[in-house]
Amino acid sequence: MDEIKKFSVGILHIKEQFALDLIERINALLPAKNKKGLLVKIEAEQLVFREASMDFRGKYDLIIDRGSHLLRHNIGIFMSLAFQGVYIINNPLSFHYFISNKDVGYSLAHSLGIHVPPSYVLPAHNRYLFEEETFIANHSLPWDIILGSTGLPCYIKPAEGRGGFDVYKVDNKKKLLIHYSESGNKVMTVQKAIESPYPWHIRCLCIGKKIIPIKYIFQINDQSKYIYDLDFLTCEQGQRVIDSSKIINRVFGYEMNSIEFILDKNGIPWAIDFNNPIPDAREKVLGEIYYKDYIEAIISRIKEIALSPDSRYTFLPELNPYAEIARMDIPREEKFTLALAKANEYYL
Repeated sequence: MDEIKKFSVGILHIKEQFALDLIERINALLPAKNKKGLLVKIEAEQLVFREASMDFRGKYDLIIDRGSHLLRHNIGIFMSLAFQGVYIINNPLSFHYFISNKDVGYSLAHSLGIHVPPSYVLPAHNRYLFEEETFIANHSLPWDIILGSTGLPCYIKPAEGRGGFDVYKVDNKKKLLIHYSESGNKVMTVQKAIESPYPWHIRCLCIGKKIIPIKYIFQINDQSKYIYDLDFLTCEQGQRVIDSSKIINRVFGYEMNSIEFILDKNGIPWAIDFNNPIPDAREKVLGEIYYKDYIEAIISRIKEIALSPDSRYTFLPELNPYAEIARMDIPREEKFTLALAKANEYYL
């Protein structure tokens, strides 16, 4: 009888039915041969780390992180484990940097030819650690220049934000200033509102090498709706959305993400939100089909990693090749083509 090698998966989550269903599905998988001909049995369980010394090693070959933004003591543990070679989805460095600094993503994506609405990052309105006169200049922002770029209406929203909380669409300067004055210590962004003839947006569910564009109706406070429709985009629109998603995911080092686009009146997709490393996994919201697609995509990526013994975990996102492309003195569309070719090294 062939020896069976165990591949252990730990899933960090907060009372999430999706994670429980995923664990059940993974544990039902039959052993499979890896590229070296060895039988591998993938096993999964809920991950619980309460404390860890600097010599901590753990037992997992792969970790799926759906909770360290809430159980924050795991951040340092995951970084240490990643340094030791444990494969973590998502990369703990990219996860916790980009989810807290969504404004950075606008600049990176724009520099690689992705359509991103004109956006500005603003200093926090309240600076409780400093004397007011030290930062008085920050209260005199060049609003006319900002609005000259973004136009009206525009959105003001937190640079660190999830679930659509504290996102406001404003149609005049006074409302913009009111929301900014009420933002407290939050770093805020102002972004041009792309007007669309459609009542829906596009949300791409990105899991491993699978990208699923979904018709999506945004509602505040995490009450958005997903609509099953396979023909709501033209072939050209769908390809641009998928290609843009590939570049964004590889630049940020995400293997689990959702990216939101909106179509303008000319049918051009604009990326408006793309730092969501724990995509919504509620079956009652996603619907049965997308929920199953979600689970199947994660299982597919786990199997790829488990059955590829030569697969090496990259501790840092591979930003340098994309930075080199961004610095080239060529049209943005050419940068997009080069960045997509680089991203496809993962997706193909």
